[in-house]
Amino acid sequence: MIRFLGYAAIALVVTACGSTALPSPLHTGLSAADVVRGLSEHGVEAHLGATYQEEGVSGASFQADAIAATGPGGGPADLATGGLVQVFADTAAAAEHSGEAPAHTYQLGNVVLRVYKGLPERDARRYRDALEEVLRQG
Repeated sequence: MIRFLGYAAIALVVTACGSTALPSPLHTGLSAADVVRGLSEHGVEAHLGATYQEEGVSGASFQADAIAATGPGGGPADLATGGLVQVFADTAAAAEHSGEAPAHTYQLGNVVLRVYKGLPERDARRYRDALEEVLRQG
């Protein structure tokens, strides 16, 4: 009986070591400008535009030639030339603000990403995927 319990314990340890860890919750302490820079490092075009800091939120716009080509153009803070990243203090605050703009809007943890609505969804999802990579590393 003792030998059986020993084998069972070894099996549990081996199983636990081989299991995949659950993904950690997506929450970042990075500023929105740092997130935009990270997007560029993860395969999508994102040139840092206007930045702002308010109580409880950091924001940064970005531009991309591919996005501006599909939109009417505009200035550095114009959503039609790219998008906007906002980093909130927590997930609840991000959720409250995730539906405010006519854009492809993605919330991951305490970060809200908005990408110009004129960009096809499959292309906008590339920005969302890059954001997830940035948050998993940061």
